[in-house]
Amino acid sequence: MNVSIVPIYLALVFLFCFFVARRASIHGVIDRNEERQVTFLLVILILWAVLCTVMGLNNLHIILFHEIPVLWQAFVPVGIWVTAILLSAKLRSGLLKIAMGTPVHWFILLQSLRLGAVGGIIKGLNGEIVSNYVFWIGIPDFLFGLSALIIGFLMLYRKVSGRLLAVWHLVGFSLIFFPTFGIMNYWMSEPGFIFIFEYPMILAPSILVPMLISINLLHAWGLLEKEREGHTHLVES
Repeated sequence: MNVSIVPIYLALVFLFCFFVARRASIHGVIDRNEERQVTFLLVILILWAVLCTVMGLNNLHIILFHEIPVLWQAFVPVGIWVTAILLSAKLRSGLLKIAMGTPVHWFILLQSLRLGAVGGIIKGLNGEIVSNYVFWIGIPDFLFGLSALIIGFLMLYRKVSGRLLAVWHLVGFSLIFFPTFGIMNYWMSEPGFIFIFEYPMILAPSILVPMLISINLLHAWGLLEKEREGHTHLVES
């Protein structure tokens, strides 16, 4: 088993999600039913993470690597929350209220976890990983994590436009999604790409990264909705 900080990062993301949901409920931002819906969604995602862990510990991802495009797993958590949102108006309402009611810089600083991409970059430079994925995807991801740290602390002292932050979130989503899945066949056939299917690294594409970029989209939605409501109130006044 390779040493990795991925499981710790994953635990931090789940703790963050549970915390902001509970905080929103305590402060009356969401009602108890909405909190239950959000909690249930998070439990389902945790069960998926547990399943990926069991598969990883049994090397099933490595065994299946040459049989099927196992990167499909990244779409599972996204499919779970998209389906849940489409089916539950309460969940949609709860998630949007959390996105709008949580301190903005919290969501920004969460993305600084993407600084962890430096580990793969270092391993690539040392020859421990021979896939170019750690450079083409890892370097932009690391820089985005660095920008999150800078912007997050900057927001403690000055206001940053909600629309600008929404665009920043969409950039963070795009840096991972399009280069990875737009040319997935290339990465799957690249020598050395198998590193990403080794446990615990497999937790990154199967649950951690999908959650981070989903949070990018969720907060962008909340920021744009808040901007729209602010503009509407200004016009009405």
